[in-house]
Amino acid sequence: MTKTLEDQARLTNDVGFRLSRLARHLRAQWGERLSVLGLTQPQAAILRALRERPNIGLRELSRMIGADPSNLRKEIERLTRDEYVHTPGVSQPGRKATLSLTTKGEAMTTAVVELSVDQARSSFGRLDPADQLALTLAIAKLEAIVGIGDHYGSPRGG
Repeated sequence: MTKTLEDQARLTNDVGFRLSRLARHLRAQWGERLSVLGLTQPQAAILRALRERPNIGLRELSRMIGADPSNLRKEIERLTRDEYVHTPGVSQPGRKATLSLTTKGEAMTTAVVELSVDQARSSFGRLDPADQLALTLAIAKLEAIVGIGDHYGSPRGG
């Protein structure tokens, strides 16, 4: 069935608009949950990324979470100040500065993951398993189509 231009122009038929609206809603909910922990969304992403890949540099971290390194610096400074993140070996000449979680950072990351699981359960978890799988696969394909890479900066297969 071919949609008319008028049908395609309706917001309810615009997948981009609907995805954007859904993403804004979920991000707002996520931001509210994180505010209880005193964290921002970028800070939570940094903590989770460092749990998955300890001792990585700023550039690798920025590729992993899809953020500009210069924008991450101030978030990392705050996380360092709050003793969630540290840079082991940064004072050694010739050694690349890497980022790792502190014990306090590990505990905070656990709290972030628990919030994330709860958030997923309250939205995504309400879909039946077949719909969850279909949505996950569709997102992965769309990410590959637009060139969003995986955790290591290379495009995902779809």
